[in-house]
Amino acid sequence: MKKIVGSMLLVASTTFVVADEVKVAEDTNVTVTKKASKVESLDNQRAFNTALKLGTLGVGLDVSTPINDKLSARFNLNGASYTDTDTQDDNDYEGTLDLLTAGVLLDYYPFENNFRLSGGAYYNGNGFKGNIKPSATTSIDINGKEYNVGDIGSLDSKIEFDKVAPYIGLGWGNDAHDKGWGFTFDLGVMYHGKGEATLTPKDVSPLVDRAELDRNVKSEEQDINDDLSDFKLYPVVAIGVNYSF
Repeated sequence: MKKIVGSMLLVASTTFVVADEVKVAEDTNVTVTKKASKVESLDNQRAFNTALKLGTLGVGLDVSTPINDKLSARFNLNGASYTDTDTQDDNDYEGTLDLLTAGVLLDYYPFENNFRLSGGAYYNGNGFKGNIKPSATTSIDINGKEYNVGDIGSLDSKIEFDKVAPYIGLGWGNDAHDKGWGFTFDLGVMYHGKGEATLTPKDVSPLVDRAELDRNVKSEEQDINDDLSDFKLYPVVAIGVNYSF
């Protein structure tokens, strides 16, 4: 290319006619270069990045695609389920934490690397379900009132949060402009709001004062909700690998 350009410049120094032809050739070359760059940019915009992650939202899958050189759209799905059983004071406890979130996020890359700032919102299906089963020799305390196994067979509990949860955070990776394998990391917070607890007595004896039981259950629910009001933010930490193609 350098030899060709040099020859063009040499001819241009001897005749105005050839100089005009060189100018036309150079303008044509610039136009072709611009078109090639535009095609390459469009190809980048059609690129995708996929990531497999593990973190506080469970096992996650990301799919990202660039909007422009600085901004990408990301779709995120996470889920997991944890069940634990225990016995305390002769009462049998069983609880299950279900994690399910689906997010639509924007990733902003302010620098010429994979560091990003992220924001968006999640569908939040996270929640907790559990129950307490007293034995023949123990009782359940509901708002200071003792209920034995003859009064209540079990006390079911459920905790739910806001279904739409805004998210803000930062991270590394998921940039579909860079082809091949990479590393991804997320650190942020999801606002899932004030949790709401629901307690449901099961197999209640007809000898139990139901009106009093309902009042005690409502009071116990309120105590739990007051405790949950201090935990409106859910920490999001995830690490994984990604691939751009």
